[in-house]
Amino acid sequence: MFNFHKKEKPLRSLTGFGGGVGRAFGGAGGGGGLVSASGGNLQDGVEPGNGYKYHTFTASGALTVTAGGDVDVLMVAGGGGAGPGYNSGAGGGGVVHHSQFTVSSGPYPVVVGGGGANPNANGADSTFGGMTAKGGGGGVYYGNTSSPGGSGGGAEGTESNPAGQATQPAQNTPFVPQTGFNQYGNPGGAGTTSGAYSAAGGGGGSAAGQAAGPGPGAGGHGGAGQPVTGFEYPIVGLSPLTPQANSPTNNHYGAGGGGWGYSTQYGGLRPEGGGGRGGNGVPSAQSDGLDGLGGGAGNSYYDPGTNVGGDGIVIIRYAV
Repeated sequence: MFNFHKKEKPLRSLTGFGGGVGRAFGGAGGGGGLVSASGGNLQDGVEPGNGYKYHTFTASGALTVTAGGDVDVLMVAGGGGAGPGYNSGAGGGGVVHHSQFTVSSGPYPVVVGGGGANPNANGADSTFGGMTAKGGGGGVYYGNTSSPGGSGGGAEGTESNPAGQATQPAQNTPFVPQTGFNQYGNPGGAGTTSGAYSAAGGGGGSAAGQAAGPGPGAGGHGGAGQPVTGFEYPIVGLSPLTPQANSPTNNHYGAGGGGWGYSTQYGGLRPEGGGGRGGNGVPSAQSDGLDGLGGGAGNSYYDPGTNVGGDGIVIIRYAV
């Protein structure tokens, strides 16, 4: 699904690479000239006049490199899904940004993670060049333990449950920080007995989800998405974000979803950057995370719709 509209510090100790350090972080074979490549939804790439060419993937495919060098990569995983009923908000998809990733000639598979669906499924991972952005943690039903993910799902408020944590697989150990590499994700909000009859929000790329409650009332707000400079809509070749995405700078990714509660959340706004709304009377379509942003799903108990997480995105740019 894709409709174009729909820091806590970077987690440097959480790596998430399966392809080997040499290739993923500037191994041999890049070359010293300008990069040339093809691929993405707009097959020849987009040159918006800012000195870069963009290859934007809203679905899985491949970047075919004909001349190697350093590229700037943004990966966002799918946001988690949230079930109907007494349910917390889901975590946003993990966000990975590598500004000095070396590619050599040949095809590079691109996997764009889809959003999690009911009931409370985690979002799917996005991958490129041995790097992995982890799917957002799903929401949680009454009395159950929260889900970890790129950003964690929130906890249900009627129990003192821990929040879902932000996780990445430590596939290279020990991890050596690399120039230009950052990844972003935060835990979901905690559940407390004082938050009875409300639920916590899911974590986002730049902020944790809010805790449930206190007491019957508003559920926790989802954590805001992470802004990434140079990857703004419509520079990347997609339509500008609509006001419902609540991203005034057009570049927030991986927001968490809001948890359920008796009252409407924050004047009806989504978390900043595409997470779903939570609260009383929220239409089901507005509880979905937004595609292309990896937004986590929110929840509205009284209008239990699909509550699907937003699909992720992979964008590669290089100087021209």
